[in-house]
Amino acid sequence: MPVKIGLQIGNDVLVPTVLDSGLRWGVPITYETTFHKAPLAALETDPMMELSALSVAGPDDYRAAFDDIYARGWTDGLPVIPPKEAYVRDMLAFNGLHADDVAAEVAPDGAPATMEKIAINAVMAGCRNEYLPVLVAAVRAMAEPRFNLMGIQGTTNSVTPFFIINGPIRHKIDLNCGRGALGPGRRANATIGRALRLILINIGGGKPGEIDKAEMGQPGKYTFCLGELEEESPWNTLHMDLGYRREDSTVTAIGVQGTLSFRTPYSQPESILMMTANAMAVYGSGSYNNGIGNPVLILSPGHANLFNDAGWPKPRICEWLFEHTKIPVDVMPKESTQSRHRTPRILAGDNRICICEKPDDIVIIVAGSAEPYHVTHLYNFGPSAMVTKRIDS
Repeated sequence: MPVKIGLQIGNDVLVPTVLDSGLRWGVPITYETTFHKAPLAALETDPMMELSALSVAGPDDYRAAFDDIYARGWTDGLPVIPPKEAYVRDMLAFNGLHADDVAAEVAPDGAPATMEKIAINAVMAGCRNEYLPVLVAAVRAMAEPRFNLMGIQGTTNSVTPFFIINGPIRHKIDLNCGRGALGPGRRANATIGRALRLILINIGGGKPGEIDKAEMGQPGKYTFCLGELEEESPWNTLHMDLGYRREDSTVTAIGVQGTLSFRTPYSQPESILMMTANAMAVYGSGSYNNGIGNPVLILSPGHANLFNDAGWPKPRICEWLFEHTKIPVDVMPKESTQSRHRTPRILAGDNRICICEKPDDIVIIVAGSAEPYHVTHLYNFGPSAMVTKRIDS
């Protein structure tokens, strides 16, 4: 009898495994709630490492298998690698993880994200074995209550999780932190973000058009992942700002609405910041409507060094932007908002609406190419706080 593997589909857990007779799908039986590592040699003999599921028949041909997987609603619409049992076992063994250990429960279904199910989605997305620890940490980050994954998964807003990776693991997995870091061309960026989207669909139950009610959606819902270009930054990294050591590897999850790239053809910090504040000050973005959240600013190494050389550390930039992105109340519609549960943040004695709660809620990272030409802003969802987790690699 074959060993089988598991994939969460809504409240059921349907499982692909390749047998001599073809690709099959089934339902896992039990779960553990601990998280620990196993010796690699034990993975083939330890009964805890058996991947258990009931099976039903599926097609042998990979193209037919993708058609079948797509028809069942288990993809993001793009082709996937059928998650053979051997592939999933190899990924778990490579990382020394027990199949039925649970990283977290994923909203809205509250289903357990076991190492097995995370690995299955990783294989489907095209991840290499060494990406799995990043996925586990990212799942744990999204599951924190303050991240509000329940809201992100089901809202009509186009919000999606954005993942920032810091530390030595960036080099280990060949993550793009430089030119085109949010674009195509690098396997780690593309497949890590994609695997996390499949996890949100297949474990969390966030099916597009069913639970995911985004009115328009956005390309970041396919994949949205980069690394900070730490070596080219004159400042402490994001994870160091949050209390981690430089030698730690971390992943940070932030709920964002999308990106805006704008040109800043100036050489003085105040001039660049005037352009930046103008681009950020969009009242329709979630952070203004809710008065909370983490707006994200991605500066090129050229911009970061220009600011640093002029005596502008990150806290000073955030203070300036917090003040100059305030929107006067009297330019806003006088009609009462339909979203009565949302309260824009207006500080006492100041008749202006704030982009977030306080200056240090604004996140600044360094990434992209060296030229000090363009700045990228990621509008924040609002009712969500960023969460960072250490990557156990």
